Amino acid sequence: MSLDDPRTVAPRRLGTTARTWRIAVAAAALVVLLVAQLVPTTFKNTNDWFPLGSLSQYAFATNPDGTVRSAFIIGTTADGHDVKVWLDQMGIGVGHAEIEGQLQRIVDDPELLAGVARAYAWRYPHRPPLATLTLKRSTKKLHDGRPTGDESVEVLAVYHVPAGGVQ
Repeated sequence: MSLDDPRTVAPRRLGTTARTWRIAVAAAALVVLLVAQLVPTTFKNTNDWFPLGSLSQYAFATNPDGTVRSAFIIGTTADGHDVKVWLDQMGIGVGHAEIEGQLQRIVDDPELLAGVARAYAWRYPHRPPLATLTLKRSTKKLHDGRPTGDESVEVLAVYHVPAGGVQ
């Protein structure tokens, strides 16, 4: 069995059906991308449609002489020890951006932190259970794009884990 020399074989043209199918798929993909960019931001700025959503976290530059705000969660065990709850896939499996994106909802309803308590208990069964989760936000001032050392921390929400843990 011999292979034809590609230099001597005439190219095959796509038929009408194949061309129509490819154009329709390309058009549908463009419509999906367009709708995913416009619809979520029309109603509210959200990244719920990731990776097709607005990706607003990349849309704005930070003022080099402004402030940087960052949310974080501190857990407190029953015996009073504070534990940083790592917001990433290696920590509790909930990303920092997921918390930041739902920040106002969590502030309005601290019970939403029950999922974080549940994830912590599942991920770290050998550690003392958490009695309280505190959502905080640090604000750091910048000068020429560098932290000045001025930092403030505010408590945004507190969730008390029920005795016996979260189901």
